[in-house]
Amino acid sequence: MIIATKLHIPRSRSSLVVRSRLTRRLHEGLDRTLTLISAPAGYGKTTLLGEWVMTLENPVAWVSLDQGDNDRTRFWAHTIAALKQAYPSFDQQDVLRHAAEDPSGVSLIAALINGLHRISHTMVLVWDDFHHIEETSILQGVTYLLERLPLHVHLYLASRNSPALPLSRLRAENRLITLEASDLRFVPDETTEFFAMCGGIQLSNEDVATVQKKTEGWAVAMRLAVLSMHEHTDPVSLIRKMAGTERDISDYFFDEVLARQSATMQQFLLYTSILDRMKGELCQAVTGIAESHAYLQQLDKESLFLVALDEWREWYRYHHLFRQFLTAQLKMREPRQWQTLHMTAGKWLEENGYPHEAVDHYLAAADYEHALSLIEVMTPELMTNEWTTLCKWLNAIPDTLLFARPMMLLTKLASQYLSGHVEAATDGYWQAVRRLEEDTDPLPPEEAETLQAGLAFLAAFRTFLDRDFEYAVQFSHEYVEKHPEGDFFIEFGSDVDGYHPVWDIYVSDDSLRLAEQVLTSLLSIWSETRNVYFVAHLYIDLGKMQYERNRLVEAEKLMRQAYDIGRLHDHRSLATIAALWLARIATVQGDEATSKHILRELTQLTSKTANSRLSGKIASFRAMLGRMHREEKPVRQWLRKSRLRFRDEIPVSMIKEYDLLASILAEQGKMEEAAALTERLLQLSIEEGRQSDRIRLLVHKSMILSLQGKISDSMDVLEEALALARPEGYIRTFVDEGASLGQLMDQYIRLRQNQLRRPSHKVPLSYVKRLRRLIPLAEREAGTPHDRTLAALTAREQSVLRLMETGMSNKEIALKLNVSLATVKTHINNIYCKLQSKNRLQALERARTLQLF
Repeated sequence: MIIATKLHIPRSRSSLVVRSRLTRRLHEGLDRTLTLISAPAGYGKTTLLGEWVMTLENPVAWVSLDQGDNDRTRFWAHTIAALKQAYPSFDQQDVLRHAAEDPSGVSLIAALINGLHRISHTMVLVWDDFHHIEETSILQGVTYLLERLPLHVHLYLASRNSPALPLSRLRAENRLITLEASDLRFVPDETTEFFAMCGGIQLSNEDVATVQKKTEGWAVAMRLAVLSMHEHTDPVSLIRKMAGTERDISDYFFDEVLARQSATMQQFLLYTSILDRMKGELCQAVTGIAESHAYLQQLDKESLFLVALDEWREWYRYHHLFRQFLTAQLKMREPRQWQTLHMTAGKWLEENGYPHEAVDHYLAAADYEHALSLIEVMTPELMTNEWTTLCKWLNAIPDTLLFARPMMLLTKLASQYLSGHVEAATDGYWQAVRRLEEDTDPLPPEEAETLQAGLAFLAAFRTFLDRDFEYAVQFSHEYVEKHPEGDFFIEFGSDVDGYHPVWDIYVSDDSLRLAEQVLTSLLSIWSETRNVYFVAHLYIDLGKMQYERNRLVEAEKLMRQAYDIGRLHDHRSLATIAALWLARIATVQGDEATSKHILRELTQLTSKTANSRLSGKIASFRAMLGRMHREEKPVRQWLRKSRLRFRDEIPVSMIKEYDLLASILAEQGKMEEAAALTERLLQLSIEEGRQSDRIRLLVHKSMILSLQGKISDSMDVLEEALALARPEGYIRTFVDEGASLGQLMDQYIRLRQNQLRRPSHKVPLSYVKRLRRLIPLAEREAGTPHDRTLAALTAREQSVLRLMETGMSNKEIALKLNVSLATVKTHINNIYCKLQSKNRLQALERARTLQLF
């Protein structure tokens, strides 16, 4: 849920001193990556930034952070929403879809970086109150962003402390500007102007010196001094009385300010200090004062440490220091009111559609029953992407209450694990196990059985998510034995189309042999349960394994079972994945009509929803088919709509899409780009342990090296792919590449048979020959070498090739086609790459061999 007030740029009602020396430093930040404003509370960080952005011609994305933003999903969702609000052309949906696809968060930030790259003009992003961010995964994500931030994007951070970011490296690279407390302190000239503008008080040089000495240029102290001076005949005498720490000074002046208010206003200030943000109706509920809205307006008009959170001045918050002072006073003067006020605030917020804030107030009041009841209602929504928030709330509730509601205890353990608190989840798991075993305070039998089954379920899915598949079988068996219906957490974490990160975990991606063992066992355990979505996922995974082994009939049957489940239960994510596999199987079997029919149905299905993830999968599949059949239109459409570029950051969730891009680039003759992208993808697949991706990328790397004329290197890489693939029985990864790879395999086989190559990997020739025998079928489906090569050449390249064959020089060809000499040279270089030639003679000979003339 996006809180709009967090994206509002705070603006002061009163006129402020123009601090030119500081705004100049902030302007310098437009030539740097990061500008960090670091100082304790009350130094005017937010005010300075808010006033500075008003001087800029371009819009600014602003996020005011708080403790709740330590939830990674919430932090990045608000950041992305702020960017979209400031820069409408920013593709918010394309970035957000990666939040679900990759729970680590890395893919989302990679997509964010790519989205920023696609906007060319200057962009400014402000994170205010960054000191609230302590979550390690968020800080790691910000570091990743800083290391790759486009040159036209500039990040501004306001924080009470120095954040755990690579500041030393940024400083060494001249990419950092810092403003600290010493910079933010008011200098004498600014002090004189401040008192004159804000208080109508003319200070002598001696008075200014006294103010400087006592306040040390601390902005909030001077503001408080101005407010206090109005009531004194000798205002400077107040300054002379100041002593002690900054907290002592602020408390002294806050006392002065509070004492000047009426009794009713004092009550209003104290009671509303429990609120993170407030509006008239909420304040009325908490204080019982009917004129609460008018009181807020009065405080706003008097600039009494109230910050407007929207353009309409409906929502407000107190200055942080002022609120700290007020809450301390409330606890000291009326300690019994603390709990009552929080409970009242929680009730109003719950009834008026602000459940997140309501829970925080219930927990602050230690009203755990109300909090837990509301959390139970919110849990399905929170399990979609706010695991950290759910974890924080449930951690605040005593385990004795959670044990009485076993499903909430299980939810707590799941939220701890999925929000990255693995040790806490493990400790909680074993505490629950011990409590069940000790039986000192026994649960009712039904609840005890629920807890036992739930613990087994959590163990099963934790090991599955950790890719420890053999243990997943063991714990799945234990769970289903205890709870045969198998209906725990069926849709936990799923989006509106049913997508969940678990649907991207495939045993077959790790090992075909392991998939054959594990998937059969998992299916036998889960197939009779109500968790039909997981069963459908297992069908797809087993179908992928059968497809790779070239058992197409078995693969089609399994994918059909998954598809039927998806359609029957309106689970669009699973139905789409299964349907795309069915279309692929039909294609390689030569049944184009069925393949096209499936794609038409899918397009109609996804057009009813605005799901960019599903429509993106369909578009990339169409492009893959287009590449196989040398159809330019779907490839061009996909390239245009996907806007992928070879220099992009690569989200882990999009390895296959970028692999497709690299293959297309190679076929367009952009060999250097294709090779660089493929190498990056290959390294990523190794880091992520994705065996199937690694083998496929090695095959593509081998083909690119061959097109570059690096035959020996191409053979080495092909052999590496074969060595990894043979023990697992990979077939379709090679066969689906068709004639181009068949020619490479012919070369490899000849070199081995003629003993011109000593293999560095143990690859039986019988395996290579078996793959080669299967490729001619793919050749007939995809066309002859003549058809494939001719289709790879653009219409203009074909014209150039024909003119080359007549013996024309480059200059003569340029004159004939009415283009520049440089353009002709570009076409000829592309022809060389596509015909695997190094010069004009070789290219023409290759063209004659393929009967292109």
